[in-house]
Amino acid sequence: MTAGIAGAQPDEPIGGDMGTYRIHCNVDGAKVFFNGDYKGEIAEGILDVPVYVTGTPYRTFTIEKEGYKTYTGTITSVPGKGQVIDIYAKLSALPLVEYGTLHLLVTPTLSTVFLDGSEIGLVPPNGVLIIRDIVPGNHAIQVSKDGYITQDFALFVAKNEVKKVPVTLQPAGSGLLTVSSEPPGGQVFLDGNLIGVTPMSVSDVAVGDHEILISMTGYSDYRQTVTVTEEGATVSADLVASVPSGRVGLSPLVMLGALAGCAFLASRRS
Repeated sequence: MTAGIAGAQPDEPIGGDMGTYRIHCNVDGAKVFFNGDYKGEIAEGILDVPVYVTGTPYRTFTIEKEGYKTYTGTITSVPGKGQVIDIYAKLSALPLVEYGTLHLLVTPTLSTVFLDGSEIGLVPPNGVLIIRDIVPGNHAIQVSKDGYITQDFALFVAKNEVKKVPVTLQPAGSGLLTVSSEPPGGQVFLDGNLIGVTPMSVSDVAVGDHEILISMTGYSDYRQTVTVTEEGATVSADLVASVPSGRVGLSPLVMLGALAGCAFLASRRS
């Protein structure tokens, strides 16, 4: 990239107390900034930037466009009234990025895929998730699905490469879950799904943490997070009777006083 500031051209009047910076650039559509302030775009190789002669002088200019290396230069002169100062800059094109493509062949389908920590999406029913425009280099992949062991691995994608990677998730282990309550007869919910009434056992519960809810009329709900291993897990709940809302019980002393009062009234009448 090159830039230069040519001498003034007083034969090109601008009028008033204005002067002009005339930017010459080889890339149409490039954006021009003076001291960080946007001034316009290059058209047919030129952009005129009028300035007040008595205004605050500009010190730097920047020219940028996608696909080109940004150029920043120094402004060393201030145009006088009716004066044009030419500034020349040449932008150099950036080398094209030759992206790669990744084909993930995943079993089971509908697994979730992450690339470098960002979610890409679900594996479609055909089992092939295509990720395009991957910057050449090393990348981290994660594939996960409920009921399966998550896979994390790294891979290298070369420029212009179409890399095909098979991924097969293994089913997570399972264990026996046994649930009981006192009193028995409570409805048991596993992760929000009704699975039976206490006492009960259910096999093939996926290894990991699960939410248990036991519900029974007249008793407060019982909740517990249980960790199921391949050796199984057991939940034993002592249900607590609930007090119906709006009903207030009488203390034994008050009840005895009421009975004594009734007996006294009865003796008076007799």
